[in-house]
Amino acid sequence: MAFCAEDDGAIISLRWRRFFCIISVGLSADGTMDDNLFINGIQAPDQKYNIIRDSQDPYPKWIRSFMEDLWCKYLPYADRHFRQQMQVDLDSRFWEMYLACTLLEKSIPLSSTDTGPDIFIEDENGRTWMEAIAPTSGADTNPYRVPDMKLGVATVVPDDEIVLRYCAAIKEKYNNKYHNYVENVLIMPTDAYVIAINSCKIETAIMETDTPRILKAVFPIGNWQVTIDKKTGAVIDTGYQLRFNIKRVEGVAVRTDLFLNPDYTNLSGVLYSRISVRNVPEKMGEDFVFIHNPLATNQLPYGFLKVGREYIPTEDNEGYAINVTNWN
Repeated sequence: MAFCAEDDGAIISLRWRRFFCIISVGLSADGTMDDNLFINGIQAPDQKYNIIRDSQDPYPKWIRSFMEDLWCKYLPYADRHFRQQMQVDLDSRFWEMYLACTLLEKSIPLSSTDTGPDIFIEDENGRTWMEAIAPTSGADTNPYRVPDMKLGVATVVPDDEIVLRYCAAIKEKYNNKYHNYVENVLIMPTDAYVIAINSCKIETAIMETDTPRILKAVFPIGNWQVTIDKKTGAVIDTGYQLRFNIKRVEGVAVRTDLFLNPDYTNLSGVLYSRISVRNVPEKMGEDFVFIHNPLATNQLPYGFLKVGREYIPTEDNEGYAINVTNWN
């Protein structure tokens, strides 16, 4: 099986301290609901929340203003507990809000409920659900935890461990959440389903490879290799190694070809971003990566989002070719 990626005409072969706190729902002095995203007078469990709300330094002031602007747009679609949840996990809620606002900026009609996935789209392409997730580096007791970067210390980026975290995030949402939604008739079997992954909680994931790691979680793409003639020293071939799984120390093989796995045909695609309160691109959605699942029962059309980069796999006699469109 062979893979290739095409981008702008170039073809590449792919052979804390614990404490108790009260989470506020945000009431103003007269007892009415305050519409601001950040609530004054409380100590949130997530320290990033407190810093962004209270700091008078230039960047926290700017990101607070930016988030309040997003909140004005997202408020009609937000879960009723969104502001309380953000006090506990700011990164995850920021990703959910930023994602929705990017779609709104692209004039994609949205709706949302408290009981189903985060985002619902219904347009000429049919019904599409999007579920946002921001996986962590892993528990401290997890032997495959992605190590954090250390200031002033050279760090080896653990590619395999990062890919495994992406695979785990996809499996968590698809194997656990998606099937539960269908069983409870929150999602119809004919609806498209997209998992939107944000890696901002994995520090070293910010150092991306030429081929996005998220692509290596859903297709059997390994390391780049160069084949050299031993006699002449000439380069015979270049391309990516095929890698269908990552083997853990205990011998368990974790599949990294989820989009070639028939068990995942109800997953229409995966969206990936590194956006965070510390890393905001100039253009909304500029760093988005959207990958279509070629085996999906409910396919999404080319140009579904028209933002960031879109990867469209097509099958030929030798395997798959992955065409890349940059919408930026």
